[in-house]
Amino acid sequence: MDLREKILSTSMNLMMRIGPQSVAMDMVARDCGISKRTLYETFPNKNNLISCVIDYNQQLMNTRFTQIFEQSSNSFEALLGVYTLVRQFIQKMSPVFVSDLKRLYPEVFYQYKEHEEQHMESLAKIIAKAKEEGLALPGIKCKIAAFVFTNNIKSLHYMEELPFTEYSAAEVFDGAFLNFMRGIATREGQDIIENYVVKLLNKDNN
Repeated sequence: MDLREKILSTSMNLMMRIGPQSVAMDMVARDCGISKRTLYETFPNKNNLISCVIDYNQQLMNTRFTQIFEQSSNSFEALLGVYTLVRQFIQKMSPVFVSDLKRLYPEVFYQYKEHEEQHMESLAKIIAKAKEEGLALPGIKCKIAAFVFTNNIKSLHYMEELPFTEYSAAEVFDGAFLNFMRGIATREGQDIIENYVVKLLNKDNN
C-alpha cells in the first residue's frame, strides 16, 4: 500500500466511524504516522481529501462487486452477495456520514449521488438478467423497480432524523432489500432467497 492509498484508507475508516465533519486533517496525519506537511502535499485540503475518499471507496466496492458476480452462479446469488457486502458497509457507517456531506460539502455530496445513480442503473441490468434466468417475475419493469428500491434505501442516509431509532440502519436495510427481492422473485428465486436467509440466521446465531 503506497502513501496515497494509506491516507485514503485511514481517512475513509475515520469518516465512516465519526462522520466527515469530525475528521480533522491533524487526526488523519496522526493516524497515518505522517506529518501534516506530507498530508497537505498529497491532498491540498480537506474537501479534496473527502472527494478522493468517496472515489476510493467506490473503486473498492466496484472491485468487490466484480468479484462477487464472477463467483456467483446466477443473478440472485450475486445480488445476495452484494447485499452482504453493502450490509457490512452500512454497519460501519456513521448515521451522520451522508448528512455531513450534504450540509457541509455539497460538491462532494453531488459526487456521492452520481455513484448512487450508477448503482441504480446496474441494479436494473441485474434484474433484467434475473428475468432471463427465470428468477425475477416476467412482468417486472426493471428500471422502475430499481428506481423505487434505490429511493426507498435513501432513508438510511438520514437515520439520525428518523423516529424509529430503536432499529439500526443494517436492520432497516435487511427488511428493505430482502422484501424487495421477495417481491420481484419467481418461485425459483424465492427458494434462493429463503435458503440464503436460513444460512444468514444460522451464521448470526453461532
